[in-house]
Amino acid sequence: MAIRQGNRQSRAEGAGAQNAHSHDTSFDLLIARPLLRKFVLRPNIVAVPAQSYGGRLPNILLTRPHAQARHFADALIAQGVQPDQITIDPIMKIAPVETACDISACTGLIITSANALSYLPVALRGSRLPCYCVGDSTSQAARALGLNAYHLADTARDLCEALPTVCQEGPLLHLRGTHTTLNMAEHFRSTPLPVDNVVVYEQIALPLQAETHESLRRSSPVILPIFSARSAKLLGKLALDWRPHWAVALSPAIAALCKEAGFGQITTAAQPNRQAMVAVITPLMDVKSG
Repeated sequence: MAIRQGNRQSRAEGAGAQNAHSHDTSFDLLIARPLLRKFVLRPNIVAVPAQSYGGRLPNILLTRPHAQARHFADALIAQGVQPDQITIDPIMKIAPVETACDISACTGLIITSANALSYLPVALRGSRLPCYCVGDSTSQAARALGLNAYHLADTARDLCEALPTVCQEGPLLHLRGTHTTLNMAEHFRSTPLPVDNVVVYEQIALPLQAETHESLRRSSPVILPIFSARSAKLLGKLALDWRPHWAVALSPAIAALCKEAGFGQITTAAQPNRQAMVAVITPLMDVKSG
């Protein structure tokens, strides 16, 4: 059975490995199935089996950029979630930003999102420059592009704390998107370590499909894995009542934004990575072995 996707003929995911699939296939959007028995909201419950609620929780809505959503859907399916329980309807897409930057004096790079590696300047590929990364998967991707990458931390703030202990010379370039939770250049401005921001991609907002809005307006709750502050803010701006729905947040900072948006249930992953997000979500679903 196929994962349900929005019918959006005009979306293009831009250039780069993470945006290779356009959002142009025509599938019926998922309509959440009625619960077997009445669902009762229970605050602050982490990874409770669906049977505790008298029936399975309803479906998962993935609003990440399309390629990332597909990868996460595959990880969920590998753990037993049924494909027809998953809907993909991105609330943003990643697109390159043409930028000119002087890399001749650069002594190293900061990468806080794998999106930046999709638009790594050609001159940096294979350069073996030191590359200080957030997340192990991002570090591995950076090494595959010929950078001397280090998994320095799992969050941008922790990277800022760790960086001065391993690097004393700059300037470093933070390759980033237009929207970020932490301005590295500003953070290090009053320190001996110079850091410059270089925007190499942008996160363009997309409207959710009408069918998605209709599904979210029903009383049946939907699980939304939320991986970025940008996604949380975009969802919070929608004219929707989030109280019936369950947000699974990548980090406490994102969980705080989900609280502001008004989600009725919020769970934060134990670690800010995909595996921890999957570990939270799969017990909430009616997983069928085999």
